Amino acid sequence: MKKNFIYLLSLSFCTWGMVSCGGGSQTKGDAAKIEDAAVVAGSATKNLLTEELKVETVTLLKDMPDSELPYRLYAKDVSIGVGDLSYMLPVAKAAELNTQSQKARACGMYFADYNILKATGQPTGELENVLVKLTSDLNIAFVQDIMKQQAPANASKEDFKTFTKDQENRLIDAMADNDKIDVQLEMLGGMASEYACLLANPSLVIKGDATSAGLSENMEGRLNILGEIAQDLSVYYPELNEMKQTIEPLKDKVETINTARSQNAEILAIRDALLK
Repeated sequence: MKKNFIYLLSLSFCTWGMVSCGGGSQTKGDAAKIEDAAVVAGSATKNLLTEELKVETVTLLKDMPDSELPYRLYAKDVSIGVGDLSYMLPVAKAAELNTQSQKARACGMYFADYNILKATGQPTGELENVLVKLTSDLNIAFVQDIMKQQAPANASKEDFKTFTKDQENRLIDAMADNDKIDVQLEMLGGMASEYACLLANPSLVIKGDATSAGLSENMEGRLNILGEIAQDLSVYYPELNEMKQTIEPLKDKVETINTARSQNAEILAIRDALLK
């Protein structure tokens, strides 16, 4: 998926993988019949995911709403400051995670926190260590290499947008090649909740007109599309439906920064529920 509201603070990492259809000797008609039967039986598996659904998923990913904020941060039009970092997911939490879904959601949260620290010029060493461990456990270590690429110095607005689009496309392709669609969507859900926590943080300071950059509108649009995709794929990955239902209430809590701050506790509870 493209630039995250979720892309609030720097290059955000929003893509997911796709899985390849199994059964090379089957005709498309045979595969469709098998898939239909599996869906009716409630037992569809990821190797039955159709090419049509893969293409639809990628299309939705690329249609995620963009924001001017990443470029405006890069161009120093807008700056942010976070005085209280205690709202972030504690680094120690990573040791308590057992399932792949938990690790993927936490990975998205830690990437969001990493972007926040990086954008505010604070140390990122501890988070980098956690991300190395989680991306290794999830078999997506390649993501870090892509995300470390930097926009060219003094890039124009168009050059910057071209760079970010190319970077995001590389992420999409890499996740697709590695069959990580479920991992990526879980990560996006975790990232969404963590950025909502950022908005709800009373010590957040934004200098410059961040609101006109579509911060809240962008976030809401991305949550809608994320929910739509998770719904479509939940028959193949049941955990995605759980993630979708957990983050659904965020849409009403991030309409404005003031709304988010008034519902700080509820937003934190949604984030925590993703890791239970």
